Amino acid sequence: MFRKQKSTVEAEDAAQEREQNPADDAARNPKGRPTPTRREAELARRQRLSGVNANPKLAKREARQRDFEAATERQHGGPVKAFARDYVDSRFRAAEFFIIFAVLLFVVASVPSIALLSVVLWLVMLVAIVIDSVVLVRGLKKEARRRFPNEDLGRIGWYALMRSMQFRKWRLPKPRIKRGEKF
Repeated sequence: MFRKQKSTVEAEDAAQEREQNPADDAARNPKGRPTPTRREAELARRQRLSGVNANPKLAKREARQRDFEAATERQHGGPVKAFARDYVDSRFRAAEFFIIFAVLLFVVASVPSIALLSVVLWLVMLVAIVIDSVVLVRGLKKEARRRFPNEDLGRIGWYALMRSMQFRKWRLPKPRIKRGEKF
């Protein structure tokens, strides 16, 4: 109402001028094209979305599936991690029984007449875990260097230690070999 409006004649003249001099229009508009109207932009956006997946529930489900597959791939790692898992799972480890042993020692510690025994057993258990862990890491790295000379063994020792501290049934990925079996 209070705004100046171009007459229709002036608007038509400007449109014809732009058609005749497209290079001049490009100089005025650095994008080289006019800004799309809101309707055109929304229509283009809907077309892009419909190409991907317009259904939000389905898109979430697909994203969850992709994330799950990526996490599974990271968890399984490569041949070095698989070797470390087999190496740990091939024998009994002292750290595997730490939780059970700790519960038993708390029970023993509650009996006053043999409470000192629990302290000695704690010490024995800790020394056994440390010795077993050192033997595990050294043996694993030595064998891994022999089998995979060109691979990065970075944190494979920590991975093996963490796996050895879990109950066998709760380990993920599940153990592929039985105890005592060669791999």
